[in-house]
This record gives sequence, C-alpha cells and structure tokens, in this order.
Amino acid sequence: MTFTISAPPHRKSPIHFRSIMWSKVLALLPVSLVSIYFFGLPALSIILAGTLAAVITEAGIQKIFSNKLTINDGNAVLIGLMLSLVMPPEAPLWLPVVGSFFAISIGKHAFGGIGSYVFNPVLAAWIFISSSWPNLMAPVSTPHVGQLSDFVLENGAGLLVDVSPIALIGGVYLIYRGFVEWRVPVAFFLTMVLFPQTLNVLFAAAELIRTGVLNPLMYLSLMFKFLDPSIELNYSMVGAVFFGILFIATDTPTSPVTKKGRIIYGMVCGLLVSIYGYFDNYVAGTFYGLFLANSLSSFIETTTRPASFGSEGRAGRFYRRLTDKLPSSLKMGVLSDE
Repeated sequence: MTFTISAPPHRKSPIHFRSIMWSKVLALLPVSLVSIYFFGLPALSIILAGTLAAVITEAGIQKIFSNKLTINDGNAVLIGLMLSLVMPPEAPLWLPVVGSFFAISIGKHAFGGIGSYVFNPVLAAWIFISSSWPNLMAPVSTPHVGQLSDFVLENGAGLLVDVSPIALIGGVYLIYRGFVEWRVPVAFFLTMVLFPQTLNVLFAAAELIRTGVLNPLMYLSLMFKFLDPSIELNYSMVGAVFFGILFIATDTPTSPVTKKGRIIYGMVCGLLVSIYGYFDNYVAGTFYGLFLANSLSSFIETTTRPASFGSEGRAGRFYRRLTDKLPSSLKMGVLSDE
C-alpha cells in the first residue's frame, strides 16, 4: 500500500483558485457592461484588447518555457479586465495591449508567477503606462459624487471603472462568499471615511492658531466642519476608490496573511490613498497609494506574525524586559517570599 505524506490541514474545501478568479471576473461584469453602455464602442474595444492581450501573453510565456497552460484558471483574464477598467475611454487600443503585456510578463511572471509577485500586476502596469504616456492616460474629467444618482451612473467619469460605483457591488458578494477576506476592505473603507475629516479639522485648527482667533463661534464652526461628512466624501467615494477597496487591496499575494496584519494593512491603504487624494485627486491617489502599500505588506506581515508554539510572544518579551530593569527588591518573586 502506498501512503501519501502531506502537510495538514487535510480538510477539503469547495473554494479553489479557479473558482475565485472566475468569480472575480463575474463580479466585474456589471461595471464592464455599464461602462460599455456609457462610453460605447471605445470601452468595449479597450476591454477586449486588454483581456485578449493578457491571455495571449500568458499562453505565449508558458509555451516558450514549456510550462503547463493555465489560461483556463481565469487569472490572466482577470488581470487584463482589471487593467482595461482603469483606463480612460480615449486611450488608443495599443495602450491596453502594452499594459497587459507588461502586467503578465513583468508584473506576474518575472517575479515567479501566481502568489510570488510583490506588487499587484495591475498596479505595476498602470504605474508603467501612466509614467510612460501620461498624456494618453490622463482622464478628461474627474468624477464627483454630488447626488445619490451619481452612484448609479457618474456622468463625470474619466475612467471606465468610475462610471458606476454601485456596479462594483459584486466585490461585497465576494466577501460574503469567503473569496475575499473582510478585514482589509473594512479597515480601508473606515480609514477613508474618518481620516480626511481629521485632516480637515487639523488644518482648520492650525489656521485658527495661526490667526490667533479666540472666538467661540469659530471653534463651534470647526466642530460642525468635522461632523460634516460631505467635505471629502464627494470626491473620495468614486468608482476608482471602491475598485481599489474591493478588488486591488484584497489581492492575496500582496496583502498580509495574519489577521492583525490585514487590519493594519487596510488602515495603511486608507491613509496613503487619503493623503494623496486630499492633496491631488482620489482616482490617481488610489493607485499610487496602493502601490506604496504593497511595499509595506511584507513588513506588516512579519511584524504581526504570532509566536510559534512554546516560544515567547511579544507581550512576554516586553514584560521580561520591563522586569529586568526593576530593582531585585521590587520583583514579584522577592515580594512573595517576603
């Protein structure tokens, strides 16, 4: 009899890589259809060109290196589709092709393939083509949520993904199904809501201190300014931000594994995106902020990793260092003996 030795756990789960990838593709279909409805043939051409280029690049690389073809797992389709959605409808068709080629060849396979890359391939490709052809990647308009109907159809959308924030609701379904871990998007969203308001209060308080105004009415207006959620939310609650919260920040290879690390990582994503968006715009700030957050993911994971069984944890080390600095007469052992 042949015995197979493998690492635990041995419990089988219906969730596997292929189902996760294709579920994410299906979750992005609503916003893709709305962008085609809103922008017309240019949006459809960009989506098809970017997706096909990603699949062909994946198949070509695996064929050259005599690796097993894995285009049916949906990862290449997902990368091409996500990259196409973060492009303006005015972009020439060769641009999503170049971007998808860079995302698959450099962003993914140059780092070792699935699960080995440091930066999200979509972010890496977006940074590359935005830095190389900034005029072609610059959106014509910046989205602004002025009323509730803008969540359904944003007339000021500059990128395909900005056309309808509500159409990205499929990301919430992924969290419900367990395909995406909830800690990163929740921490990201809460930070995005609270931190810009805090910045407004700090800048307003600094202005009051600079001018030396001691009028109580001014401080009362400052309080109302903090409680007003429309200060930055009109500019931050756009499609690109929700896309980053639900689909980019939750990418498993570029986010920490530990539970505490995921919460911290989500907060870091929210802080970086908020700071960049506060001083510039939240569309570009989402991609640049998340790219920087990817750089910190490994550090966050390492520092939040729990101690192995039988070893001393962080709390134990802190307590030991604290007690080592105490005089011997004040230590608990000496006090109990007395």
